[in-house]
Amino acid sequence: MSADGNNSRRGRSSGKSTGRSAGKSSGRSSGNSPRKSSGKSSGGRSGRNPSNRSRSGGSAQRSSGRAPQQRQSRPQPTRGTSGQASGIQPGNISGNISGNISGNQADTQASQQITQRKVQLSRQTQNLTLSAWDLARTRKQQPDSVRGQVMTLRAHQRLVSSFESEREIPENDRSFLQVKEGANASVLLIHGVSTSPGSLRELAIRLHEADLNVYVLRLPDYGTPDHTISEVTWEAALQQGRQCFRLLARGGGAVHVVGMGFGATLALHLALAESVSSLVLLSPAIMPRESIWQRMLVRLKLHRLGFVHNMLGWNADLMEGMDIARSKLGKIKVPIYAAQCEDDDRASPASLRILQRKSHNKASRFRVFADGGHAILANHGDKGLYGDIIKFCGGRVS
Repeated sequence: MSADGNNSRRGRSSGKSTGRSAGKSSGRSSGNSPRKSSGKSSGGRSGRNPSNRSRSGGSAQRSSGRAPQQRQSRPQPTRGTSGQASGIQPGNISGNISGNISGNQADTQASQQITQRKVQLSRQTQNLTLSAWDLARTRKQQPDSVRGQVMTLRAHQRLVSSFESEREIPENDRSFLQVKEGANASVLLIHGVSTSPGSLRELAIRLHEADLNVYVLRLPDYGTPDHTISEVTWEAALQQGRQCFRLLARGGGAVHVVGMGFGATLALHLALAESVSSLVLLSPAIMPRESIWQRMLVRLKLHRLGFVHNMLGWNADLMEGMDIARSKLGKIKVPIYAAQCEDDDRASPASLRILQRKSHNKASRFRVFADGGHAILANHGDKGLYGDIIKFCGGRVS
């Protein structure tokens, strides 16, 4: 068959494919006047795809001087010698692998260093415990000399620091013990359940600068993982306070007790059990903010029942400590310095009025601030409160 016949068939097929859109006349013209396309010289693409000519109107392809518009092809990624795309170089892969290996090795070394540090701290704590125990055994119940008291307190300081470092207690939540030779007296500071030892650290520093030994104890479990508050019983916290008080009292000097929040309740209990020289109660939590029926449940000891305790939560134990302290306020004979803000959102301001009514020592002082919330030291410490406390505890006033 001749080439003209083939072109004629292509023309008729092109006319059928485009006849519905362009009409029969276009089909006849395409079939009767076949022309060789210039695209045939470039691989025959234009000849095999006559629909491309029909889409552009048919007449534009009649002239052999015009080349049909070719479709742009997608750029293909260049290949490297190793068969990888140029965007992913073998050097990058090896660099990433070596970087991951180096990172894993660094993590392993850091973990090993932490483990070694914990082992060292554990051994150090054991040695310091034995030293403190041996020191206490040789002293027995005899009062320490001035030099002996300094040695005892510093040994205890190293022991507590090592213990809290081993348990990874945050710096602001750790105990704070500062000893000074020739100190006039000692001060034990007790924080509350919702405040940290850091809340009393600035006051402790100023008391120490006024020639006083200071010890800010950390309530049991406070600052440990998952313990942002201390949830131990108030009796356990009181026993710890008594041990710290006796440690400070070994030198034979006066020991004052500062309590903040529920620490004020513990300070009142401590004054009933030990020979406390004076009490400083800041934002005292003597009257809980709970409802009357909850306080009645605690007063009747019903909170010791399992389902009642689950309903009230750990606040029930705190309310018991407050209730007992309120009932024995009349037995406290030492001077009391108490201060509270009227807008205290954690401890009821009625606590200060109860203390003022129950206190019988003429040297007691009470101060009320209009605002400041529960953070009374942060808001009023530099406005005269620090100076009043230092003077009340017998510190050197500059």
